[in-house]
Amino acid sequence: MRKKGNLEFRYYEIPHGEPLLALFGDVWVRPYGYDGDGQPLSNLHFHNLMEVGYCFEGKGSIVLEDETLEYGPGTITVIPKNYPHTTNGVDRTNNHWEYLFIDAEKALSSFYPDDSRQAQFLLTRIYRNAFCTTAEEAPSLSILIQNILREMSEHRELYADAVNGLLRTLFVEISRHQPAFIENASPAPQNPDSTQIFRSLEYVGDHFSRPLRVEDLAEVCHMSEPHFRRVFVKCMGVSPLEYINQVRIHAACELLRKSNTPIADIAEKCGFCSLSTFDRNFRKYIGSTPNEWRKSPEAYERRLSDKNILIREGWS
Repeated sequence: MRKKGNLEFRYYEIPHGEPLLALFGDVWVRPYGYDGDGQPLSNLHFHNLMEVGYCFEGKGSIVLEDETLEYGPGTITVIPKNYPHTTNGVDRTNNHWEYLFIDAEKALSSFYPDDSRQAQFLLTRIYRNAFCTTAEEAPSLSILIQNILREMSEHRELYADAVNGLLRTLFVEISRHQPAFIENASPAPQNPDSTQIFRSLEYVGDHFSRPLRVEDLAEVCHMSEPHFRRVFVKCMGVSPLEYINQVRIHAACELLRKSNTPIADIAEKCGFCSLSTFDRNFRKYIGSTPNEWRKSPEAYERRLSDKNILIREGWS
């Protein structure tokens, strides 16, 4: 049996009434990558919240699962929850990092209370993978992060409203920095007639695991099938069957990313009548086989099952 490696799960709690948890100030000027006794830390760790980090001073390396990147002043890290990583400074010298820990699911649900599809679309994009950039390469991200840190440190009047506004924009900017992910899996309706087909979109989202017929969607919208097809293509830019398959592939990617469920079972769970049909559609929309995609960086959550997890509260 293959021996499991070690990971640490460091969990944080957002204080009641706060929009997020911000870690800032002199306490975060310290050596990174060493324990309290000055010994190098050997384990990667992951969190229950999304982490956004900003380096103000120092240099070293960021380990994002299997990738190691150099950092310096102005480095920005965006790390989804459950993503293994660590920060290692050079030769125990002091570095100055500050961090935002964000409950992305809760925040996006509050930002889009009447549009769960858009909230899920953005969540999927920002959680696609961890990435590292710089203030020079991503000035908008840099400004947003520093403004949020400033609001959280100063606690001026209406700071929570200001942070929520900045955070909503931050999600959009992070999404723009991630690679496109089945861009049309949940495309936004493209003209005012879209209200006529909303019920069919909800129906597909709730029933994609079952056999679906276009005439069923037309009936849900109280339209004839030919008229429904015309309106759907006009609003969504794809046919009803294309949309159904895109939603199914999107759901399959989530299962591949987060679980070790056999691929044949995922195909069935997502409404595909055969493994060959699933494979053909997956190649069409993703450009690789399901098994190849499962091994890609996007499937980081599934790989946690291969590790021994050590649980610790917060930072040490």
